[in-house]
Amino acid sequence: MLASSPGRVGLLFVGLPLLVGLVSCGDKDTSDEDGDVDDIYEQNPGEGEGEGEGETCDGTWSIIRGQVTGPFSDDPTADATVYAWGDAWEDYFETTTDEEGLYELSVPPANDIYVEASTWDGCWSYSENIDAEECVTQEVDIHIEECDVADKPNLYLYPDADTLTRVKLELDPRQNVVASIPEYRPQGWFGVAHTDGTWTEHDRRVRDPFLFYEVSLAGWQARALQREAGWCIPFGGEEAVFAMADLLGEYGFNARERDDFVDAWIHDLPPADSYAVYPQLEVGPFAGLDIAPALPVDRLWFVVDHGASCVPLQEPEVVKFDRSGAHGVEWGVVLGDLVR
Repeated sequence: MLASSPGRVGLLFVGLPLLVGLVSCGDKDTSDEDGDVDDIYEQNPGEGEGEGEGETCDGTWSIIRGQVTGPFSDDPTADATVYAWGDAWEDYFETTTDEEGLYELSVPPANDIYVEASTWDGCWSYSENIDAEECVTQEVDIHIEECDVADKPNLYLYPDADTLTRVKLELDPRQNVVASIPEYRPQGWFGVAHTDGTWTEHDRRVRDPFLFYEVSLAGWQARALQREAGWCIPFGGEEAVFAMADLLGEYGFNARERDDFVDAWIHDLPPADSYAVYPQLEVGPFAGLDIAPALPVDRLWFVVDHGASCVPLQEPEVVKFDRSGAHGVEWGVVLGDLVR
């Protein structure tokens, strides 16, 4: 039996700037002794690549370089991906750090661009707004501070009849699928959605109870998670997990789906004396769903923070999902400031 619903609401905020410095080449003469101009970018980088090397500048490109460190220490971060993007460009530029955490990007000059870094498993830096000036090398050292992953979303599809179905996640290019059952492939999942919410992948004979995945969150997505309305669960331990399952019940999740939530988190919820729980109903920007044939899906993720600073806030308005006809539901969790 599930415990009764808990008391109410809490909020936490975090932030950390990057370190930025400018090294300008000024009015440097780029001609050699023969009077020829040294064009160090004879092969301009293609869209999304942004790589170039050289020691002089012809005024066509700007260089951003630096070192990436973190998370959890000041050690260099190898194999992190560094992105530069802005409204002035149709595409973003990216590169990967070396073993010493060093990177270099060559980009077209533009104002108000952003530079950030992330790791494959969902750790990211706060974006820095800079101007990419002609013939200027900017030293932008980046510290990866936050790690956010949508943990254990369980997706249940309930068609009117067993249906051959494709399900594809629509993700930001900076996101990665960290884990999945059945295995998530580039084209998505393809198999039979059964009327009882289970799934059979086309090349497997095993019937899975649901579609399971975990996906990293880019920095802008983690910052977009709402923390204005939620509940404060004023106790920890197993009771807190059952209390969250009760909250799922208020939205219309059935007994099996709530039991799956308890099974998933009864041993994995990081310990705390209390929890702040913020419901996320608009999760498409964090992991969109492309389902064919189309099926309406109601989705609910909980952002769960440590409840030490729980204070009364706006209480969420709970509207039960319409579970009539062919439909789907999904629950998931984002562990905010909790340490595993």
